Amino acid sequence: MTYRTVDYRTCECGVKRAFGSRHDARKAMGRAQAKRTRKADTRGTRRGIKVEGRAYECEHGAWHVTSMTRRSYEETAAFVSNPFRLMRV
Repeated sequence: MTYRTVDYRTCECGVKRAFGSRHDARKAMGRAQAKRTRKADTRGTRRGIKVEGRAYECEHGAWHVTSMTRRSYEETAAFVSNPFRLMRV
């Protein structure tokens, strides 16, 4: 059985896969979801697996996929920009 892959390059940040368009990122996300689902079904349970669920554009103009929800991303970004907002005095 052969699997088709979506073309990607390494992002300028040096860490993530960069896709050229939103379409390619969503296509890769669908393939990743299918692969993880197949693996989980073979294992017998889908508990504890992280599945990519969102594509986003980074500051370098590339598209990435992530399992982080928009809400968790916004909460993390807000905390990083102001880490003292949750501290009580």
